[in-house]
Amino acid sequence: MEIVVIICLILLNGVFSMSEIALVSAKKYRLENAAKKGNANAKRALELANNPNRFLSTVQMGITLIAILTGVFSSDDLQTDLENSLANISLFRGNEKAIAVTIIVTVVTFVTIVFGELIPKRIGLLFPEKIATVMAGPMNVLSVITHPFIWLLTRTNDLFLFIFGVKSKKETQVSEEEIRSIIQQSTEGGEVQEIERRIVERVFSLGDRRVSELMTHRTKIVWLDIKDSSEELRRKISGEIHSVYPVCDGSLDKMLGIVSIKELFAKETTLDTLALTKHLKKPLVLHDNTPAYRALEGFRIGKLHHAVVVDEYGSVEGVVSMDDVLDALVGDVSEMGQEDYKISQRKDGTWLADAQYPYFEMLHYFNISDDDLPPNEFNTIGGLILDKLGRMPNIGDEITWHGYAFEIIDMDGLRIDKVLIRQMTEEEDDEAEE
Repeated sequence: MEIVVIICLILLNGVFSMSEIALVSAKKYRLENAAKKGNANAKRALELANNPNRFLSTVQMGITLIAILTGVFSSDDLQTDLENSLANISLFRGNEKAIAVTIIVTVVTFVTIVFGELIPKRIGLLFPEKIATVMAGPMNVLSVITHPFIWLLTRTNDLFLFIFGVKSKKETQVSEEEIRSIIQQSTEGGEVQEIERRIVERVFSLGDRRVSELMTHRTKIVWLDIKDSSEELRRKISGEIHSVYPVCDGSLDKMLGIVSIKELFAKETTLDTLALTKHLKKPLVLHDNTPAYRALEGFRIGKLHHAVVVDEYGSVEGVVSMDDVLDALVGDVSEMGQEDYKISQRKDGTWLADAQYPYFEMLHYFNISDDDLPPNEFNTIGGLILDKLGRMPNIGDEITWHGYAFEIIDMDGLRIDKVLIRQMTEEEDDEAEE
């Protein structure tokens, strides 16, 4: 009879242990989703998770009580029966009491650890939300029944924490790194697709980027002069086809607006100053330090797709479009004919890169975390090289950075055009650090 009682107590201990680990490790957002769908047990589990002191005190009291009862039923009667059995064996005669105690303690401890702790906790970790939902009702009832004892335990606990100067720590919000870790684990587990993980990574990176990093620089802008002849306008448009063009009066800094080529050719038979003036639209104007998210919000509110980027003096720095922001989020969705900067790996293991390739895109390409990198004022690989060189560049110049060597192999006038990137050996990296 004692053995049956002990087994039942150990299994009950396992239920408490399983419930405890399940509720502690359950994801609150999953319980919240289940509760919103009308699952009453999930709602109870969420209440216990939000108020863990009462629940944990109940579980601890149950486990402690079970341990005491297990000790009681494992003592005299069971020990006496085992001693009598051992006394009939000549090998153990005279030492039957010590041997009986050793056997009982060893067996009860082993069974308690395996079936009362390890296996239940492993199950609780494997199915935390399901078990927390199932056990929330019984645990809630038990908490109500034992409320006076729980109140006493909680107040005693708070008193001693106060005496020792231990303050309760407020629950912190989920950090960006924790979200990244969750997404990575979900990707490895097959719950999140790789493309979804990359988009989430880009969303976080976009929060750190400015429109100056995404824009088309003024040196690359094809703009129409309001005074251009019809032939000159057609030559510029056919030379580089875009959906919209800035229209200026003599210089890019005297921008009058932007014009949509689709709208222009759909409604006009001739291409001249009058046609341009008639279809001019005021673009969104953004400062070059404007966060990319704010630009996206500006596009949404103004129902616009293009913005002019200016510096603190009002000079035009470039043009940024909604496509540029979407490129940063989901990859290349640029319009046809727009120049695309690339990094391509060569057969010898090195990489050939356009110097205008975005700096943050390069970090993603080489899996370099930007958390430990110092703040910078450059937006491209070329800007990184110029920052490290500290002078005008020349073909053959090389810098080392984060285990990679960047060598200038082509120049376009004063501008860096092509860069050869190679991963440094450990010896080279150590020498560079010295």
